[in-house]
Amino acid sequence: MNIAICDDDKSFRDLLEKHLKNYYDEKSVTLNFFQFSSGEELLEYNILFDLVFLDVEMGKINGIDIGMALKKKNPNNIIFVITSYNSYLDDAFKINAFRFLSKPLNVVRLYKALDDAADLIKNDIIVFYDVESSSDVRIYSKDIIFIEIVKKKTKIVTVKGTYYSNEKISVWKNRLNGISFVCPHSSYITNLNYAIKHTRTQLVLAKMDSDKNIIEKCEISIAPKKQAEIKKMFFYVIERR
Repeated sequence: MNIAICDDDKSFRDLLEKHLKNYYDEKSVTLNFFQFSSGEELLEYNILFDLVFLDVEMGKINGIDIGMALKKKNPNNIIFVITSYNSYLDDAFKINAFRFLSKPLNVVRLYKALDDAADLIKNDIIVFYDVESSSDVRIYSKDIIFIEIVKKKTKIVTVKGTYYSNEKISVWKNRLNGISFVCPHSSYITNLNYAIKHTRTQLVLAKMDSDKNIIEKCEISIAPKKQAEIKKMFFYVIERR
């Protein structure tokens, strides 16, 4: 797990890292810590972080602006905002801050926040063996557009790329229990968050760029016995985007 701590106070960075190590000590998690004294220094690093701890008041670029830049690089960042000033809380919502931490550090509150983050990561991150690259791959479930059976393998199409697994599609059905994941027929699992069109017999999914321009579309047939269910779920998910 890659953890970034960005704060211009080195003693606070060291203290936070110490408590993070204590928390993960018995959880068999490999930790990589990266400390930064400024937001500029953090943004120069070409690493995707799992957890980011950001001080709001730093140098030329404040933590909110840094958070917005990080979210553009990796929307799945879990960001903790460190602030002693309530006036910044509204701005922190712009970056979907996961939790707010105050100075001096409340260790009990920190550990509770880490518990909640662990639940989020557990439910959202999937690790599997990609037979094409012969390596383990880690993806976010919400980045999956659809999964398809192809020649006894499962083809996993995501916003980041396409992978192939030897695991049966039934295994993926058990993993993907979010309400947006539906099966238009037995060979597919689709994520309705990427659906752009629905007819009685067809579901259209799209991969888009950061400006919501369509890069690629996929048309998937809907089995007759699934038509009523898919129609109902399509409109349910669309209305809640």
